[in-house]
Amino acid sequence: MIRGLFCFFLFAPLFFTTVCFGVQLESGVQKAGHQVVGKGFTNPAGRVTDLNFVPESADLLNGPSQNHARRLPVGLKAEWIADSTTGMASTELNVSLPLLFVRTPPPIVKVGLNYTSLQTPENFGIPEDLFEYSVGIASVRRLNESWNVRTMLGVELATDNENRSSDAWRFRGGLFATYSKSENVSWTLGAIAMGRQDLPVIPVIGAVWQPNPSVRVDLVYPQPRVNRLLFDDGSRQQWVYLAGGTSGSTWGYQQFDTIDDQLTYSDLRLVLGLESRPAGASGKPFVRGKTMQLEMGYVFSRELEFEQETREEPLGDALMINFSTKF
Repeated sequence: MIRGLFCFFLFAPLFFTTVCFGVQLESGVQKAGHQVVGKGFTNPAGRVTDLNFVPESADLLNGPSQNHARRLPVGLKAEWIADSTTGMASTELNVSLPLLFVRTPPPIVKVGLNYTSLQTPENFGIPEDLFEYSVGIASVRRLNESWNVRTMLGVELATDNENRSSDAWRFRGGLFATYSKSENVSWTLGAIAMGRQDLPVIPVIGAVWQPNPSVRVDLVYPQPRVNRLLFDDGSRQQWVYLAGGTSGSTWGYQQFDTIDDQLTYSDLRLVLGLESRPAGASGKPFVRGKTMQLEMGYVFSRELEFEQETREEPLGDALMINFSTKF
């Protein structure tokens, strides 16, 4: 638990320092124009927490700009979950690499590393340190003025660095289409392979409605979110949002350091968040630049599932704090 808290609080100040420095740099730079797919609306399905190989912005929908052509997008994230008996702290680093030589908009290759510190009773036989090494590619193809299609494919080694068998390898992918007939409504339909033992494949279905530049309602399963603009100073926007959804992961590990097994953690969560990002044209939700998110939430229906013993261990409800930034 102490190690997890150390990692969390080590990364948190770095997040704030990075974002503040980025805001200072950006204030003196003229922004590139914002280009979106279809009729000016972009689907935010990349928000799904479990799909950490997917770029979490609409940068892949835009061609390279003068201000960003020489800088690779880097993402950092730290999360802490704890109840009275168990705790989980994770930190993540990822880098997105646009394949500019292929086409415009270019496919995006995302390379990531995630470290999770898990504290459970000793009789569970679970190692404290778990790692996820991932690489994936995502692409958006515009079909016409109303339709665009996003495809994703990725592979991940999720392990305690002792079990590297097939239990530790996870394959992910997804295909879904977005239909935008009007300026303020976008519909999404598709499916995503999660790479989790408990949720191998889930549907992605729903709609995004933006009645005005200050309100955006993302009714897209499995990560619905309601957003409200607090203020806009012309260069940056500050948003507040209420979101829900599921999170979790599957790792290969050695139980009691001898037996290869597979562990799955899952939960449901309700979070209240603040987001700071560059202002977009006419209140549109996505634009390139430095972003920061701070979330606090309630996590419930927490569970650990062991494959070899075919048993499940319920965990207590917990509180969650999450910091993330992209620059």
